[in-house]
Amino acid sequence: ILALSTITLVGCMSFSDRPMRPIRNAILEQNPEITLKKEIAINIGAGMFNFLDAIDFDDSNLSDIDSVHMAVYKVYGQKADKKFTSQTVQGALLEKDASLHWEQIVRVRDDGENVWVFAGMDLARNTLEIISVFVMERDELILISVNGDIEKIMRYALESAHGRRDDTRAG
Repeated sequence: ILALSTITLVGCMSFSDRPMRPIRNAILEQNPEITLKKEIAINIGAGMFNFLDAIDFDDSNLSDIDSVHMAVYKVYGQKADKKFTSQTVQGALLEKDASLHWEQIVRVRDDGENVWVFAGMDLARNTLEIISVFVMERDELILISVNGDIEKIMRYALESAHGRRDDTRAG
C-alpha cells in the first residue's frame, strides 16, 4: 500500500514547465529582445490534493483544487526601462487557454517589479476557473496558476479567515 501511495503521489507531481510554456512562449514572442531560462518549475495535480484532503481532518476542501503550476525564469536582455503591459500578460493567457475570458483583477507596479493577477472565467457556465499570478522583476519572471473550483476555494478561505481574525474595527 505504501509503494502504491508513493507511486500515485509522485505521478501527481512534476518539475516540468510544460503547463506554463504557452505563457512563456507568448511573452517571448511579444518581447523578442529577452531570453528566459527556467530556474524551477513545480506542477501539482488533483491526485495530490485529493490525497491531502483525505488525510486532513480540518475540512479544508483541497480536493476543489485541480492543479497548481508554478515556474520561475531568469530573465536576460531586458532593458531597465522596459515595462510589460497587461496586454502582454493577457495575450499570453489567451495563448494558454482561449476558451476562458481573462480579466485583470490586480495590478501592482513598483520600482523594478510588476505584479498582475488575472481571473480566468468560463462565461458559459458563469464560473471562475483559474487564478493566474505574474510577477516580473528586473531579472526574474514568476508564473503561478491555480486551477479548480476557485469560488469554493475562496469562500472557504474567507470563512476560515473570518473565524480567526481579531476584531480590529476602529471605535
